[in-house]
Amino acid sequence: MKVIIIAAGTSLLLTSFEGMAEVPLAAERRSIQVLQPQSIDDAVPKDEADMINGLILNRTMTRVGHRFYREFVAAYRGLNTEADHLGLTIEEKATARSGSIISIYNNRKKIFITAVSPASRNLDQQAKTAASRVNTILKQNKKQASWAQFLNPDLAADEF
Repeated sequence: MKVIIIAAGTSLLLTSFEGMAEVPLAAERRSIQVLQPQSIDDAVPKDEADMINGLILNRTMTRVGHRFYREFVAAYRGLNTEADHLGLTIEEKATARSGSIISIYNNRKKIFITAVSPASRNLDQQAKTAASRVNTILKQNKKQASWAQFLNPDLAADEF
């Protein structure tokens, strides 16, 4: 009994026939190479914080919020940022009067807030502006954090 593996697209077909001609070895190798799983994982992070650096969570609930999220992420990634943040969260609160209130959090701290209307034609521009402003805020926060160690009131002048 001979078993032939045929790989076509994403489906597999296993057939067995008695008295069928021998399949060339090269064809078998090609079909087996297609079936072998390919690793797409990056290197395993050494620290838990490395897993969430650059992560942008979507906590929107309406069509307008989802569109804002998509445009924000595209604009933010296009800024060539270092992604040196502990994750951003985009949260939407839908209101009847003003459309949606979108807040952007970094490490559970609110860093940006805006209101978007479903009838707004400049939603894409609002998302790009938000991405630029968030990038600026994150750079400022990083710079301030580097100086914060010297501004600690617990340290006397002779201790550093």
